[in-house]
Amino acid sequence: MSENSNLRHRRRLLQLLLTLFGTTALLPRLALGRQRDSTSSPAVTPGIGSTLRADLLLHNGRIITLDDGSRISEAVAIRGSKILAVGEDADLEKRVPPETRRIDLKGRTVLPGFFDAHPHADREGLKTLGGESLAGANSVAAIVERVAEAARKARPGEWIVFMPMGAPPFGYVNDVNMLKEGRYPNRHDLDRVAPDNPVYIRGVWGWWTRPPFPAVANSEAMRRCGITAASADPYNIRIVRDSGGNPTGVFLETNRTSLLEFTLFRNVPRFTYEDRLESVRIGAEIYSALGTTSAYETHGLTPALLRAYRELNERGDLKVRMSAPLSLPSSALSRRDLSKLLRQWAPSAGGSGIPAGNFRVSGVTLDHADPQVAAPIARDYPYVQWAGHFYQALTKSEFVEIGIEAARQKLRLHFLIAEAPPRYSVDGTLDMLEQIDRQAPIRDLRCVGFHMLHVTPAQIRRIRDLGLVVTFTPSFIYSQAAPLHLHKLGQAAFPIREMLDAGIPVALGSDNVPPSMLFTAWEALERWDEVGQRHLGESRLTREEVLRISCQAPHYMNWEEDSRGSIAEGMAAELAVFDTDPLTCDIKQLPNLKPVLTMVDGRIVHDSGLWSPL
Repeated sequence: MSENSNLRHRRRLLQLLLTLFGTTALLPRLALGRQRDSTSSPAVTPGIGSTLRADLLLHNGRIITLDDGSRISEAVAIRGSKILAVGEDADLEKRVPPETRRIDLKGRTVLPGFFDAHPHADREGLKTLGGESLAGANSVAAIVERVAEAARKARPGEWIVFMPMGAPPFGYVNDVNMLKEGRYPNRHDLDRVAPDNPVYIRGVWGWWTRPPFPAVANSEAMRRCGITAASADPYNIRIVRDSGGNPTGVFLETNRTSLLEFTLFRNVPRFTYEDRLESVRIGAEIYSALGTTSAYETHGLTPALLRAYRELNERGDLKVRMSAPLSLPSSALSRRDLSKLLRQWAPSAGGSGIPAGNFRVSGVTLDHADPQVAAPIARDYPYVQWAGHFYQALTKSEFVEIGIEAARQKLRLHFLIAEAPPRYSVDGTLDMLEQIDRQAPIRDLRCVGFHMLHVTPAQIRRIRDLGLVVTFTPSFIYSQAAPLHLHKLGQAAFPIREMLDAGIPVALGSDNVPPSMLFTAWEALERWDEVGQRHLGESRLTREEVLRISCQAPHYMNWEEDSRGSIAEGMAAELAVFDTDPLTCDIKQLPNLKPVLTMVDGRIVHDSGLWSPL
């Protein structure tokens, strides 16, 4: 039998087993493992009694190993970047030499570090670089006072740019009733305190809140941008006008990917490469402080951000292991140039990519979104404002054509797999992927679909047959249930249970709102709609299952499921230490837990005082 025939035979056998037995028992490490048995003995390392040349010993704790036996242990010994042993305090204390550094956990809980499959970490960093903050300014008067304060410090004629009104993660202003006066500030308010400086209050990134997304400018800012009574409203943007037809300085947008700074406000100061570099540093630091040790930007990153991650990694300052595909600038480049780009990236981004330290590039992201949003953004290529990735508007035929070319180069595909008419449908996406697969097989590339909201049993079978990984962002339930019509889907929304039962690799992502993976885990369990004040059905998930798809299963996307994601001998020392046990704490505590220590490959990258070097 030929190698290819043998491979096909093995695939058919695996498919048969999955059909007969159904669940993740056939997928170790991606699987959920057995539920935690309180009577099981702690995980121990072979060779009891031998000396362990450990650099560090964490002891007197509660080690949630997430190993195949779901064992809870007491101590973990680390050497270099690897876990040397896991076991009981008494045993490991005797086996490590006196010079080994020790951290007394004092009963604290240790988990494998979180893996955020959809973080937008650089965007979290940009929140501190996008302008003056308006957090806490809950009235027009308070906003005007912030403008006045900034104007006193600014040079004459200098742009004064503010972050959107409100504050993260859920307090951005999108309704006049969120301000005491029941209205937005206008140009007259801003002119009064800053007549000689152009003032611009940025519109929010669309997925940070619900539409409409307001922006505000004073008269000088509008003059510099050429905005007059004759200015036409751009696509899905309303220039609010007074009774005489003159712009009031308020602009209301419903595009989730904002076009304001690509249309009316192109003269507003833009993010520089230095801003991008700093955003990556700040973002990684914030995520690390929340217990995230690995992350994967499934939307892809522009070359500027890939360069920023690489540069920070080379400095040794990247505190989170970051992986990402290349975001294709399909709306800005010709088909010929895109083909050239794929060939250029294939040697380094094909297959699992070539990891370097804490950074890896693997594959490409394709999208077929709104061409009327893509066009004005493409004119300013390669600038992307908040996004961090290019906005694409491939037709279905282009998606298939480029997908085939990418797959032939062993560049795995990343794509949105959601039901959002008229442009997105799960069946439509699967149709395109199956066309690609017939020309250039993708089943072994571990292609990733993201933002799944709903799926049918027939679609589950197609997803499994294509070998796809699917990521979910449960925080959408919390803040976006009504706009995404999740309340109509109810129990059928976010079908994590169904996907796991089908043996499909599943991972969770925060989508940056908020950046905490424990909030994400809590939302996956509780399915709480904050706006509607209700649960969207029941998750039918256990806490351990959610921890596994938050800490362990996502490593499959990097072909690292055998070396990361559990606390066991030989695995990477990628850990987070908490004062409270996520498995047993009050469920209301879960979204607010923060680690006291975070470790990546044996290096402590976040420490709130648990360990002090001698």
